[in-house]
Amino acid sequence: MKKTVLSIFLAIISTFIFAQPASLPFKAGEKIEVTLNYKWGVRADIATLSFNLQQVNEGGVPCFHILLNARTNKFFDSFYKVRDIYESKFETDLDPVYFMRNVSEGGFTARNEYRWSADKKTLYAKVEKSTMDHAVDTSFKNSEIIRDIINMVYKMRASDFKSLMSGKPATMLVAMDRNISRVTYSYVRRETRQVDGLGTFNTICLAMNVKRVAAGTDASSKLTVPTGDDLKNTIYIWVSDDENRIPLYMSVPISVGKLEIRTTNLENLKYPLSSKLK
Repeated sequence: MKKTVLSIFLAIISTFIFAQPASLPFKAGEKIEVTLNYKWGVRADIATLSFNLQQVNEGGVPCFHILLNARTNKFFDSFYKVRDIYESKFETDLDPVYFMRNVSEGGFTARNEYRWSADKKTLYAKVEKSTMDHAVDTSFKNSEIIRDIINMVYKMRASDFKSLMSGKPATMLVAMDRNISRVTYSYVRRETRQVDGLGTFNTICLAMNVKRVAAGTDASSKLTVPTGDDLKNTIYIWVSDDENRIPLYMSVPISVGKLEIRTTNLENLKYPLSSKLK
């Protein structure tokens, strides 16, 4: 179908609508690939995750749109095949709009779908799992914005690092399935970090802790009474010490063995990768 004069005009106008705030450390078109490495006796790269950040117009509102694909490497497919898709849409001020998580891991499947009210004070969640008889709808009402896990990563990258490095931790509420957790991250130190396959970088090390604060069971959940246990172990994240604030390396505590996540490929960054030493 040929484009009309009106559609061409709207396409041109959209380039101005999607002008992105200069303060953000990323832009549409950025691509990041990370590798999951599991160590238990021996080390092995078990899976890859690809982040692809684009721009869309959602209901007349300019938004970032990210698709995240996660899949086990061919060798591990015969042991535990993973084919996960995550999708997140958030406005250019980083307020969330939509989230979808479609998980296929071994014989387990799950799907989360989140939508937010216009004022962002209510999160509507629909959760399906192969271990559940039917899908469950839950809504969470809170004056503080509840974010999805992908939106959380980009919000963290856009944090006020000067405030973090002065000793002031940052916090966010984050949803997964029908649970809401309080994520707190704080500055640890600046250090040089080698990232296998990518190079050596000046980095900023952050410590992240997670505490569950609510578990949804119906369509009227509110974040009033803290529930659940603290995750005693701390997640450490090393981000590039430049304007891109890319999570380059992550150490995740697990009950058996050690899980590490490292960035292996970067494309179309907003700023020069000035943190790279070699």
